[in-house]
Amino acid sequence: MAARAVKTAEQTVVMVADDSRVVRVKTSRLLNAHRYQVVMAEDGLDAAQQIENSVPDVLVTDVDMPGIDGLELVRRVRCDPRTVHLPIILVTSDSEQLRASAAAAGVDVVLGKPYPEEQLIHHIQQLLLAQAGA
Repeated sequence: MAARAVKTAEQTVVMVADDSRVVRVKTSRLLNAHRYQVVMAEDGLDAAQQIENSVPDVLVTDVDMPGIDGLELVRRVRCDPRTVHLPIILVTSDSEQLRASAAAAGVDVVLGKPYPEEQLIHHIQQLLLAQAGA
C-alpha cells in the first residue's frame, strides 16, 4: 500500500469542538493563522452531527462539554469505520486519570490547558504525517 500524500495546511480541515465560544474563537484564529481550514462545533453532539455529514482531517476537542462530553465523542468517532483513523487531540485540564481514560477511548494526543500555541500546531502536523505514512 502506497503512502498517501501529506495534505497542506490549506487542504486540511480541523474541527474544534468546545462549549466555550472564547476557546473556539481563539483556537480558530490560531489555526487560521497557520492556514488551516477550521470547522467549529459548540459541543460533542454538534461535533458528532457535523462529522456524520463531513469528516474533518483532525479533531480537536475539549473534555467537559454538556450532553456528549469529549471522551464520549471520541468513543463514537472510533466506532465508526469512516472515522476510526481520524486523528484526535483532546484539550483539557491535565490529570493522569484522564490521560488513561483518553488513551482507552482512542485519543491520539492529550494537551493540558494552558498549552503553548505552537504545541497544538506541532501535534497536528505530526498526526497528519503519521496518518500519511510519511
